[in-house]
Amino acid sequence: MQHKFDFNLLVIFLEVYELRSITQAAESLGLTQPGVSGSLKRLQKVLNTELFIREGRGISPTNAAVQLAAQVSPAYNMINSALSNITGFDIQTPRTFLIYVNEAIMDILQPLVEKDPEMGNCSIEFHLTPGNEEQLLHQLSLQKADLAIDIGKLNNMSYSNQLFYREGITLICRKDHPRISGEIDQQAYYQEKHITSKVRRSELYALDYFTEEVIQPRKISCESNSLLSLMALVSESDCISLTCNSMADKYAERFALQRVKPPFTTKPVLHNMLWHKRNEYNPAHIWLRDKLNSLIRSI
Repeated sequence: MQHKFDFNLLVIFLEVYELRSITQAAESLGLTQPGVSGSLKRLQKVLNTELFIREGRGISPTNAAVQLAAQVSPAYNMINSALSNITGFDIQTPRTFLIYVNEAIMDILQPLVEKDPEMGNCSIEFHLTPGNEEQLLHQLSLQKADLAIDIGKLNNMSYSNQLFYREGITLICRKDHPRISGEIDQQAYYQEKHITSKVRRSELYALDYFTEEVIQPRKISCESNSLLSLMALVSESDCISLTCNSMADKYAERFALQRVKPPFTTKPVLHNMLWHKRNEYNPAHIWLRDKLNSLIRSI
């Protein structure tokens, strides 16, 4: 008599495949590491093929594992979504959503959420996006965050990307700057000292990331991890810097800064909403995405 296939093995396989780690998959699933390892061995025995190989300190999927995940993952996500649709979602049931955002988006959304009278008993907790993509994927995979809004996309078949907000960049300096009044050319730009910031997960300075031209080395006075701190530092020095329009709109006057068009061809800042596809049709997650999209359209 043929034994029935244990579909729990596929759930464990998908978690290991996404996280590339037996230890992290065990943590995510609430299982022991030996239990996850044993389940993988059972699945490999049933399929009569190797699914993962050791690579450095971690594991890497074989071609058979890649093909299996590509076919099984969409079906698994659909089943999860179907179950979620049955249970439904009610905003009067207390729930806290955790969202990773960059500083500019946090500055826009947090006040809007606090003033929104249609949150029911739901709340949204904002945290700054982890510094690199591996950390971000880890947090989303372990469902320690519901979604993220950040610059750039996740090039991973298990995640969805949606453009959330588009804006431009502006150059800033203090209003009584001794050499700049309303405009600046490239020669003058390189003669000034700069306060810089890096784009999270890219390790590139903002100007390198958002301009078409190749940027020459600049005189760096300091590097700030916070756009708000950057603007404060610019206001108390003769340094210049770049920031996104949303931050400049809100704080340029408060810090007595002048806004100047950058002497380069700039590209827009694209803030993308990122989430795991297991939540694609989850009613609570759909409500959350719709809520955030409606809030950003209201500004």
